[in-house]
Amino acid sequence: MEFHPVSGSANSNNPSERFYGAALQRIRRTILVLGAVGLLFCLVRFGRFVAAGFLLGAVISYVNHVWLERVIHALGDRITSGQSQERGGIIVARAVLRYAFLAVGAYVIFRVSLAGLYGFLAGTCLTIAAVLCEAAVEVYFGLRRGL
Repeated sequence: MEFHPVSGSANSNNPSERFYGAALQRIRRTILVLGAVGLLFCLVRFGRFVAAGFLLGAVISYVNHVWLERVIHALGDRITSGQSQERGGIIVARAVLRYAFLAVGAYVIFRVSLAGLYGFLAGTCLTIAAVLCEAAVEVYFGLRRGL
């Protein structure tokens, strides 16, 4: 299976297309940066159990985001052209698997350490934080540069 990013073409001549087309790449990068900063903060402030939970939550958040991109791309291909190489049931199963992955991680952490669960829940929110950061960047550059 070949993965094609959902973002716009990088060789477009239109600056706004290039800027907004790179949003998913910026979101993935922001998840990684926020994850590293959050991990250090959790380790220093709350200790290793919370930091371990945060790390697991951050990894799941990143993987979940990448899987969501793939599901959306596959569904888009299937709907618009009917040329998707994946069957509809597999696409839906992968979407459900994302949430099962999250639930198993939360259960394992909960069984080991309640403090780790707090870190895990914070880590799983990284995608939301990254999307909010991207929205702020787009508003800023949209108003500043008229994109």
